[in-house]
Amino acid sequence: MSVWGKLITAFKGHANRAGEAVQDANLMTILEQEVREARKAIAAAKDEKARMSANRKLKEKSIAEVMGEVERRTEAARTAKEQGDEPLAIEIIKSVLKLRDKVEADQQLFDQYKATEERMDSTIRQSENKIETLQRKMESAKANEALIKAQKAASTNTTASDGKLASAVDSLARLEQRQAEQQAMLEAADEEARLESGADLEAKIRALESPERNDVAALLAKL
Repeated sequence: MSVWGKLITAFKGHANRAGEAVQDANLMTILEQEVREARKAIAAAKDEKARMSANRKLKEKSIAEVMGEVERRTEAARTAKEQGDEPLAIEIIKSVLKLRDKVEADQQLFDQYKATEERMDSTIRQSENKIETLQRKMESAKANEALIKAQKAASTNTTASDGKLASAVDSLARLEQRQAEQQAMLEAADEEARLESGADLEAKIRALESPERNDVAALLAKL
């Protein structure tokens, strides 16, 4: 691949990643809009199915009425034949055949309405199930997103707290070191003062004059 081709490929890859990042950032908004549009489509489909059901019922009623008329005319043709009026019987039978043609055509429409209605029912149920599944996943994703944010916030606060605590420990150590140095300086100054005042020498002389004064074993023996 040429250098120019590699640059174009790299640019396309970067553009795709940028597009995906924008889409992910607005994913919930996009999904919620799609759910609203899907619900509107389902509502429209239900209205259409209701019209289909109405047509089916009207056709069913029409078929029943025509079949009733077929039976009535068939009975009339039978009566005309029994009475010897064959021309009337033939005329009535012809009208019955026309009615049967109408019933057959109406029955085909009825079957089409019913089949379409069943397909629409199935499609609507599938769409509703998909929306319910999508909404459950969206709610789960929202809950996970909130949990991740809380965990990030807790981690950030803990890190900051640990940093502050470490700084306080270091300060305390420096304070203890400074106090130890000051105490050592005070002890050295006190020792120097006792040497200069002769108090240390006087204590040594008193120890020579009364050796048992500070002899714990001797004092214990006198008890």
